[in-house]
Amino acid sequence: MEGAYRDKYAFVGEWYDNQASLVRRYNLFYYPCDDTIEMYDLKNRKTFLKRVKVTGVTLENFYIGSTLNILGRLVKITSFACEDTKAKLLKDMEVTFVLIKPIEANIAGKIITHLYQNGLRITKMKKSRLTADDVNYLFRYDVHDPTFPFLFEQLTDALVYGLELVGNNAVSNCAKLIGDRDPLKAEPNTIRALYGKDPVRNCVHCAPDPEAAVKDIEYFFPPPPFHSVRLNLTATLSNCTLCIVKPHALREGKLGDIMEQIDEAGFNITALNMFMVENINANEFYEVYKGIVQEFKGMVDELSSGPCVAMEIVAKNKGLHTAVEFRKLVGPIDPEIARLLRPNTLRAKHGKTRVQNAVHCSDLAEDGLLEVEYFFKILDL
Repeated sequence: MEGAYRDKYAFVGEWYDNQASLVRRYNLFYYPCDDTIEMYDLKNRKTFLKRVKVTGVTLENFYIGSTLNILGRLVKITSFACEDTKAKLLKDMEVTFVLIKPIEANIAGKIITHLYQNGLRITKMKKSRLTADDVNYLFRYDVHDPTFPFLFEQLTDALVYGLELVGNNAVSNCAKLIGDRDPLKAEPNTIRALYGKDPVRNCVHCAPDPEAAVKDIEYFFPPPPFHSVRLNLTATLSNCTLCIVKPHALREGKLGDIMEQIDEAGFNITALNMFMVENINANEFYEVYKGIVQEFKGMVDELSSGPCVAMEIVAKNKGLHTAVEFRKLVGPIDPEIARLLRPNTLRAKHGKTRVQNAVHCSDLAEDGLLEVEYFFKILDL
């Protein structure tokens, strides 16, 4: 058996078939030699998908609990299909949970970039407002610490970012990157040494061990039945516009820099969530461009090629029309033109092509609210 899997990795995945209202189970085989995927239908005992390359899917995307967009189907990895794959991957690949405490978005962006540059990849992320119960649960290991009452006061009803991170030995590596709880005692260049103020206002919190990480992730990112009752999203739906950081930009570690640039340009990120957009939803979202923009298919394929981050943007100056002003920050659709005419725009700095141009924003002023509602109300359900 070991020899049979030497040139491929084997997993068990599940896909919820909306039309049939049932869960379909597959063996997924990943071939690292050419980044191809094969799927075998376990119930029907036959090949469901012959070997094919799927854009944006590499070995690092395969871990227990991850969701892959495979040709428009969101397939969740539930277990390893063979002991050899488990032995190769489980010893190193790990998930952990991080909470970015109330802090300016540009500093949050710097923290995200710091984590990415040190091998920790964000696989879930959202902005939420903590209740007293949330604080008590997420900081259950600190209730006897003398600083807990101050921490409780700081975080109750506060806006925070929750992150699921994946990487080699993620729990211990993340703790090292964050540093001592007291920023004055933290090692130089750790996150708390760079951006923390005191043992309470120390920027970030991380899970103390792998078991706690799994529990925190399940709590902060609850399944759909609990979306409306626990740690729900924070969209204001007022004088807002939508910004999507596209899948290619996330893979390239540009999210932190984009958040910095948005904040420093005079905009608040009032809501944020990471989505896996199915092909059918990407088609629906971009439908207004169908038959008008020749890159329509490429835009749909890009948006559904992996996780994206959607943000509700609101101008800090309440007298400004957010959608109009933010459109100026984003820049022309073609990054090459943007670099010539508007070199300080988001697309000029982070875009590659007309399809992979780093971010989407609402083109028309009147579409800002509609697009925010599409992501933060319709897709979230």
